[in-house]
Parts: sequence; C-alpha cells; structure tokens
Amino acid sequence: MVRGVDLQLRGFHNVCQHRGACLAEPGLTRSPRLVCPYHGWTYDLTGRLCSTPIASGPPAGHPGVWSLEPAAVAEMAGFVFVCSGEPWGTVEEAFEGLAEELARFPLRRLRLGRRVEHQARANWKLLAENFLESHHFPPVHPELERITPTDRAGTLPPRGAWFGGTMEIRQPFETVAVDGSLGGRPLLGFPTRIVHDYLIFPSCMLSVQPDYLLVYRLWPEAANLTRITSEIWFAPSSSADPSFDPTPVFAFWDRVNAQDRAICERQQQGLASPGFRGGCYATVEESSHRFAAMVARSYLGQRPW
Repeated sequence: MVRGVDLQLRGFHNVCQHRGACLAEPGLTRSPRLVCPYHGWTYDLTGRLCSTPIASGPPAGHPGVWSLEPAAVAEMAGFVFVCSGEPWGTVEEAFEGLAEELARFPLRRLRLGRRVEHQARANWKLLAENFLESHHFPPVHPELERITPTDRAGTLPPRGAWFGGTMEIRQPFETVAVDGSLGGRPLLGFPTRIVHDYLIFPSCMLSVQPDYLLVYRLWPEAANLTRITSEIWFAPSSSADPSFDPTPVFAFWDRVNAQDRAICERQQQGLASPGFRGGCYATVEESSHRFAAMVARSYLGQRPW
C-alpha cells in the first residue's frame, strides 16, 4: 500500500516483475521509490518501472509492460480495504449502509492503544462464526456474560457483505473491562451502554465499546491455522491524560480472546472426526448461516451477498 505525492492511495502485489522477489518488508516507511532488494529494479509510487541496473539490462518492450501488478483498494470510514483478486463490485455496493453506520463513531480520530498477534489452530471461518453469535457466552465467557448477557443481544437487518449486531451492557457496569468501570476513560462520542459489533466480510471484525474500539483481522495460514491481529483503540485524549489506565481493558480481552481461541481449536479437532455428521443451525445463529452461505457463493465464484 502506497500513497504518492498526489495523495492517492494505491495497492500493489508485493512482488518484483523481474525474478519475483518481495519488494517490501512489513511495517511503515517513507520512500519516493520501491526498490527490489534482489537486483535493484526500481518502481515509482504509481507502480511504473523507473530503472534497472546496467547489469540487468533494460527489459524488452515498453517499461509499462513491467509495472507492478495492481490490487483494488478503497477507503471508507477511516479503514482501507484491499482486494487482491477481481472485486465483485465497489466498496459502496458491497458495504451498503455500513459507512453511515460507522459514521456515528469517531473512528478516524482514535489512537492505537495496543496491537498483538496470536495463532489459532483452527480454520479462519470458525473464528468468524464464533464472533457472529453470543449464545456461547454462558459456558465459554462467564465474565462476559455477566456484563453483556446474550439474552439482550440484537441483530441488524442484513445488508451487503457485512453483519451488524448489538449487545446491551447490564447495569451497574459502564463498559466491558475487568472492573466494568470506565475508570475515567472518555466515551467515544456519546453516552451509551450498548456495544456495536460488525463483521466486514470476509475477515475483519469490529466491536465498538463505549470507550474503545476492538479490531480483529483474520489471516488464514493453513486449513487449520489462522493468524489473528488484535487491536484496541482509544479516544485521542486518553494518551494525554496521566491517569489513563488501559490495563483493565487489556486484561479482560486477553482472557476472553484466549477462551475463543481455545474453544475454536477444540471445534477444529472435532470437525476432523468421522463421528461428526454436519451439525445444524440454531434459531439464534441466523448470522452464522448467512456467513456460511456467503462463503459458499464465494467458492463458486459468485458474488457473496
């Protein structure tokens, strides 16, 4: 992902067109060019081949033939979306109504509090479906059930390639944390005891809490292995407050996320058993059923939604 002097965001496959070496390492940097570390082929920030070392010799044909392979990118509500293949449509079509939904929250202004990565020995789809339902809270997350009881959960009407739902925070709790207290942390815009959850198909999950934002991204690494990037974002004024303490939030989600990984890994083991005949969907699993149907349509090369 690059943003040039014209401020336009562009995405490219991270591969040099000479011998296929990866151009960039993970992380943020500033550079007017993309230089291959293998043979020194150099590209500008539009993806066009600028130069090659004399030893490599100029490639045959117009330099434009050797441009980087582009990837479709779009921005919405402070997020960047990338499609490495042929997109099924525009972001506006795929995520109809989502921009308006997220515009209620000051997401663009939030500051990153923490980013961690974990591996789960489970298929990414199991982790996504786990996020989409809450009736596993009582046996798996008793501390979460105590604050956001599953019998007060709601589901937004389906629209496009995203899912939405709400969880009510039971009084006297103010937020989802170890102590259930805001602890002086500022609210994200307006007073509320409602958690707003979103899954942006296929693998991005957001949870807007009263005083912070959870972001999860799923990266499939094998059929039974998923890398999970977990982030927690706070209001910008938090970092300027010397009394700001995110520890109760971090500790709570460290425990809950570990519980989710463990139960999905247990599910992954069971799915491999010849004794499993296919299962069924409960009436409160309408989002899980819709997600599975979208995945199936994707595998068939059809538009998911």
